[in-house]
This record gives sequence, C-alpha cells and structure tokens, in this order.
Amino acid sequence: MLKYLYLLAIAFGFGLLVYFYVFNFDNMSETELVDSVLYWYVPLIFGVYGLMALRIKSKMGDMEMNPIKFLFTGKDTLLLILIILIGCGGLLGLLLLLIPLSFFKVSSSNFDLKVALVGTGILVLLLFLFFKVLWPAL
Repeated sequence: MLKYLYLLAIAFGFGLLVYFYVFNFDNMSETELVDSVLYWYVPLIFGVYGLMALRIKSKMGDMEMNPIKFLFTGKDTLLLILIILIGCGGLLGLLLLLIPLSFFKVSSSNFDLKVALVGTGILVLLLFLFFKVLWPAL
C-alpha cells in the first residue's frame, strides 16, 4: 500500500515541477520560481526515498545486513546504478542518500516510511538553511 503512496508522491512532485518550469515559467519571477522548489521537491524526494527503502527491504529479505552494506554488494543492479549515478553527482549527494538508511534496521516496522520521512526532513532542513542563509547573500 505504501508503494502507491510513494509513486503518487513522485507523480505529484514531477507534475508540479513540469507545471512550474514548463507551463508557468513565463508568469513567475525568478524569486517565485526559486520559492516554488519546496512544492515539488518535498513529494519527489519523499517518494524516491520511500521506493528505494522499499526495494532494499524487499531485496534483502531475511538477511541480517546493514542496508548501506547491501547497496554496495551489487546484489541489486538497479540500486547499484542509482548509487553510482548519485555518487557521480557528488559526495554530498551520496552521503545525503545514505544517512537516513543508517538510522534504521530493515527489520523494523515501517522501515521504508521512516527512511522516507527522515531523508525528506534532512533535505528540507538543508533547503531551509540554503534559502535563509545563502540565497539572500546571492
């Protein structure tokens, strides 16, 4: 059931992204476009974290292994490709992807929901700091 929530969040976030930056781009100022990031970013990130954690949980099964260690074993090619792509984007992005996975055990109840909420919370906090500290200085 949560899988559909994550897919819906991704679709909603991507839909808002397309709306703001394709259809409504000319009607918004630069500041409004930057401020609209939170509207599409939060559901998109929540859905991606949730689906990733759900896939880790389903692929690991009964293995008693750390989810981060599982990602790097190569037992799931799609997750390994995701790690490589994010790692090519930068070390900070890779760390932000792995930090929420280190907080919870896969065997805990609602592992995927907890990872999605913590990951989204961390990234929203970083966006808040960016908008309050760095953006006004630019």
